[in-house]
Amino acid sequence: MNQRTLIRNADVITMEDACGEIRGCDILIDSGAIVRVAPDIASSHGPSCEGAAVVDASGMIALPGLIDAHNCMWQTVLRGYVPDLWTGNYFTRLLPLRRYFQPVDNFNSGCVGGHEMLSYGTTTVVDYCHNIRAPGYADAAIEGLRESGIRHVFTYSFMSELPDAFDSEAARFADARRVFERFDDPGSRTTVNFGIESIGTANVAGQLAFARALGAASCIHLNARGDVAALDDQGLLGPDLLGIHGNLLTDEELRRMARSAMPLCFTPSADVQGTPADVVRRAAEHGVPVVFGCDVPCHVASDPMMQLRVMYAVQGFIDGLTARAREEVTGRRPAVRPGMPLLRPADLIRRATIGCAQVLGMADRIGSLKAGKRADIVLVRKGLFGDSIADDLCAHLLLQTSAREIDTVFVNGHALLSGGRLLNHDAGRTAQRVSQSRAAIFAAARNGG
Repeated sequence: MNQRTLIRNADVITMEDACGEIRGCDILIDSGAIVRVAPDIASSHGPSCEGAAVVDASGMIALPGLIDAHNCMWQTVLRGYVPDLWTGNYFTRLLPLRRYFQPVDNFNSGCVGGHEMLSYGTTTVVDYCHNIRAPGYADAAIEGLRESGIRHVFTYSFMSELPDAFDSEAARFADARRVFERFDDPGSRTTVNFGIESIGTANVAGQLAFARALGAASCIHLNARGDVAALDDQGLLGPDLLGIHGNLLTDEELRRMARSAMPLCFTPSADVQGTPADVVRRAAEHGVPVVFGCDVPCHVASDPMMQLRVMYAVQGFIDGLTARAREEVTGRRPAVRPGMPLLRPADLIRRATIGCAQVLGMADRIGSLKAGKRADIVLVRKGLFGDSIADDLCAHLLLQTSAREIDTVFVNGHALLSGGRLLNHDAGRTAQRVSQSRAAIFAAARNGG
């Protein structure tokens, strides 16, 4: 396999403040890393390009691969099973099915879900796995992700689904340590983090201490008002603890998060289903880093760019309501003032790339296009119908493209999608994996296990 690739003549969104956007730019990749980002590299650094495979990116936008900060990948084989989250079906229909999964179903979900995310321009996913019922379940999920080729932060969740094979918290900790020691390798595509159980249900302090002793980051679902206050009162907040959802957090709790540099992940499609969605604005105003995730494949496709589009529309609506509540509206549109709108296209693309990498502690490796970083790169065609008239690459990406324009995806310098098609991917085998897992899970559920 050729270890050197030259991407030529792309319009590049570097996500580096010093460089910004560069039109007609080349990117040289060698041994999985970005070597140079500059116009006409072949002319100025010819010897370094010798033997490189050339990718003509004329008419394309190059950007850092998207990062999904929270996705329950184990649900992929049950995609679409809970289209309506308002009714609580997620808890009554979906979660009880975990007890009927076998390790192979976790593998199939990881493999199929990883390929799906690559097709949407995602190069890194934080896989929150709260379906680990026995030793082997986590291993299978990670092996599935590895087979797909996507970079992944596997989050071993301590949430239990009874009955399971762990008769004590110590037994679960032992398995978690084994998985961490076997798979965690920051130099590879696999990182292992931990998912802390919800406040009030378990030994949260002990679980966090376990993760921190290993030097691993964690995440925790913030489901109720007072969750952050309870954590802070125990001295547990920190930049290595990512809060998930947080719809009901108070302003005081957000101030506590900001003081401890604790970030928040909001999952737009799931988090606007009947619950307050103003936490993104309030968190940003208090200085809390905010990133986004797809959350639940049982409800929505694992397409982070779609989630950014949902967030753009929802936040614009909320901004309008805020302006109207302040009586700033004199006509059809609210008055323009500083801070409105909260999220512009470039803000959203930033939060899904370098912003998320910073939150995950991975900004030294991914999140921007800079010499020395891993070559996680997406090329997006500007489309059959032409470029935007606006001179704004991020706005074009967010508002004028779709998944059909994603042309090429590199992870660690390896092309996993080219010409809009996944490489080394058997569509028939994917369909078979999904159908076999579904059939086995539902048959076990009908028969009571």
